[in-house]
This record gives sequence, C-alpha cells and structure tokens, in this order.
Amino acid sequence: MPNLQPHQAQQIHELIEADQILMAIKVYHEATGVGLAEAKRAVEMLARNEAIKPPADVRSYDNPVLESKIRSLLTKGKKIDAVKIYREEYGVGLKEALDAVQRIEATMPRDSSRNMPYESAIGADPFAEDDGNRRRAVALFVAIVAMVVCGLAILVFVLSV
Repeated sequence: MPNLQPHQAQQIHELIEADQILMAIKVYHEATGVGLAEAKRAVEMLARNEAIKPPADVRSYDNPVLESKIRSLLTKGKKIDAVKIYREEYGVGLKEALDAVQRIEATMPRDSSRNMPYESAIGADPFAEDDGNRRRAVALFVAIVAMVVCGLAILVFVLSV
C-alpha cells in the first residue's frame, strides 16, 4: 500500500472486515492521493486477500516438534523464549505468537512434572540442554583410573628390576 501509515493501513483493514468498503475506499483515496478508481481497485484487491486469509485466531500450524519444544519451555517457566521461537518459526507478530503460546499453555496440565507417575521413555525433557557435567565427571573418573593403573605398572616394573 503506497504511502500509507501503519494506522491508516490498519483502519482500512478494519473497515474491510466490517464490510464498509466505500469508507475504506475513501480512507485509501484521502491517505494516498490516488484517484477513486485506483483506490477502489486497491481496496477490492485487499478485500479479496482478506477473504482468502484465515483469521489469526483460527490459523493453525502443524509442527509437533515445535509444539513440544514450546511445551518444554513453558514447563520451565520460559514463556518469553517460547514466544520468540514461535515468532521466528512462523514469522508472525508478537500478539499472534503470544496468543498461540497461551493456547498451547492452556492445554497443558498445571504441574505436569508432578502428574506423571513415570519418566518418559525418551527422558524427562528431550530439549534440555546438556551442560556437560556428566561428561566431565566420566572423563575425570577415566583419567584417575588410568593414572592409578599407570602408577601400579610403574611400581611393579620398579620392584621386579
């Protein structure tokens, strides 16, 4: 939409949604300075596009992996990160992403960690970031065992000579 301020574009979209096409044409004409015929064509094109596009609250995206990651973040209390990930994945605005994340959150049990009598077969949280502590502990243990074995080998060699 040429030379339209965001609030003007929003007003035109709202008028189209309210089936006030003539008023939308008038606003477009006054905002852009184009002729009435061109304003009519532009608004009709916008109206056709609005008719094709599903409403934001009805639009659904099917990505179970993303939804699982969002649920994982929500369980950890990281709602802002969940909204960011949703926005990046679908390229939507903040409000739409927040609404979608809140819809996902509404389907979750209040405290899912206490409601599970068992641990999931794939682990408690498949998206949890590994901090490496376990790997470090195993590496340290292996190094200590190797040093003890080497020390014993040297001791046996020295005593046998």
